[in-house]
Amino acid sequence: MSPETATVAEVLSSPWKIDGLTIKNRYVLSPMAVLQPTKDGHPSDQTIAFLTTRARGGAGLLIIGGGVATERGNQEAPFQPLMRFDRDEFIPGLRRMVDAVHEQDVPIFAQIFPSFGAMGVPGDGRPTRAASPKPVRMAAPRLPHGFYIPGGRTNPTPEEITKEEILEVQEQAVAAVRRAKAAGFDGIELGAHMRYLYSSFLSPRTNWRTDEYGGSAENRARILTDTIRAIRAEVGTDYPVGLRMSTNDHLPDGQGPEGFAEVATIIEKEGVGYIALSDANYESMDNNVTSFSGAILEHGEPQAFRAAMPEVPLLLSSTFDPQQCADAITAGFADGIMLARQMLADPEFPNKVLQGRQDEIVWCDHDNSCLRRLIFNVPVRCHKNPAMGREAALAGAKEPVSVKLKRPVQGLLIAATGSPVLMGIADKLATAGSKASKS
Repeated sequence: MSPETATVAEVLSSPWKIDGLTIKNRYVLSPMAVLQPTKDGHPSDQTIAFLTTRARGGAGLLIIGGGVATERGNQEAPFQPLMRFDRDEFIPGLRRMVDAVHEQDVPIFAQIFPSFGAMGVPGDGRPTRAASPKPVRMAAPRLPHGFYIPGGRTNPTPEEITKEEILEVQEQAVAAVRRAKAAGFDGIELGAHMRYLYSSFLSPRTNWRTDEYGGSAENRARILTDTIRAIRAEVGTDYPVGLRMSTNDHLPDGQGPEGFAEVATIIEKEGVGYIALSDANYESMDNNVTSFSGAILEHGEPQAFRAAMPEVPLLLSSTFDPQQCADAITAGFADGIMLARQMLADPEFPNKVLQGRQDEIVWCDHDNSCLRRLIFNVPVRCHKNPAMGREAALAGAKEPVSVKLKRPVQGLLIAATGSPVLMGIADKLATAGSKASKS
């Protein structure tokens, strides 16, 4: 059957490869900080239940997020707890989680994430670090639907990371990859997106260094080319090594998709198995956390990356409409389809699409209550799926169980932050107070 006549289900159920690994269909669970590990950083029963539920739901590949590769990254994390890859003592727990996913005949990758960069929380004698001292400013109107920060927020300015510190982070990242492989992960992904450490090097907007890590596209790519070269020396050529990277700043003084694609072509020569395309960053979150399907295709970013790299598998974000996904794969603009919020709302989404049961899908409404919970550092839930975040506790339950917050005050706060009226008033008050303090 030709691509022109293939059905949506046939396209999305077709196998594909990342380095030496075959993926049974095109659906990929995108990494999210929703796994609820133990307080000391090990996978919990809930972590495993969440992942195995999505594996049974039909995802062809799981990529886990909400983890850190370095002790410093764990210390500076804006939310806790995180899954840890920074010491050997975490390997047995990680292996238990990987084995549980493998029982569902689904591969699992670990996102290797060394530092929160300009999004981190500084501590006493421990500043945040980035390519250059450029802080993050998050404010209306560049926030996603249902997400409000009255008066906006500017994070502490990071210090410029030194060459010696860059090399130290590289050693720690390689060590984390070694642990992930020892735990049985089928591949790894380096996180170089949003405004985290690696991503701060990729765009001239956040990197104005004058050493070998700044200036030209080759120099801005150096931190990742060196790291991937070192990882390949550790794991060989067939082990999947992916890269999640920003594709467009979506800011007047930012870099567009052609510039990011130019950097990517330099990095992928070191042996990148795929590139997961992440749109925008924390200062343009309205373009990163969209309320409609296909925004990244509309912006032309997969097209620019495909033109620059005809052979590298591309993972598409912000696109959940099955027809759009199938069309993007058929056109050659994508190989895998990443699902995040939609897999919170309906863990059976891939099965329902691939089995022709689209009328049964529970659709994410993009109210982003999950994100609001995350910023308040409480366990993430989904109001469209009462079982989300409680899969372990509800295992074997015969009847649906409603989810209730244990802390009513937090529940009221989270609900209030989703109100356009209340947050509009709060924003006006905060803005007026800020102007008064400057006058």
